[in-house]
Amino acid sequence: MAGLPPHSNFMHDTTLLRPKTSGRFNSLMELYENNYMLIRLLAPELRQYQSSTYVSRPDGLLPLELSDIVHNRYTTTFKLTYLFSSSSRHEREPDLMIRLYHDARTCEVMSGLIPAARNEKRRTRDLSDGYRLNRFLHKWISYCLRQGHGFSLVSEKTPALVES
Repeated sequence: MAGLPPHSNFMHDTTLLRPKTSGRFNSLMELYENNYMLIRLLAPELRQYQSSTYVSRPDGLLPLELSDIVHNRYTTTFKLTYLFSSSSRHEREPDLMIRLYHDARTCEVMSGLIPAARNEKRRTRDLSDGYRLNRFLHKWISYCLRQGHGFSLVSEKTPALVES
């Protein structure tokens, strides 16, 4: 390489080769892992849940609904939402579609409606979008756990609706 000092005097700075997104990506992966742990605290028996609707109703709090459960070999996908009775706002808000990866022990928001936002599918390659939705999930589940929400196989259960 012409113009560079001899090898013995030259230090190669490897930080220049690191992609600028690596810090954000690492933060997002850590958030996925933390969300997995929180969901497992909220619904420890999730892998045994049937395709029903489960409702957590601590006294005096909004009901929290877990529904649309789909199990695959390595994942469980489900919807999580509050149930509002007021017609002045969305009946279900936030309304998130979440995927739990059992083998990787991670969890991510796939799509959904969060307060003061529109219902949109997450752009999977967009780190900022992924971080925003998953950070919201982290804060929301932490709050729900502090409030006493939780699901178990003995939680209120309603049959899944079958579309014809």
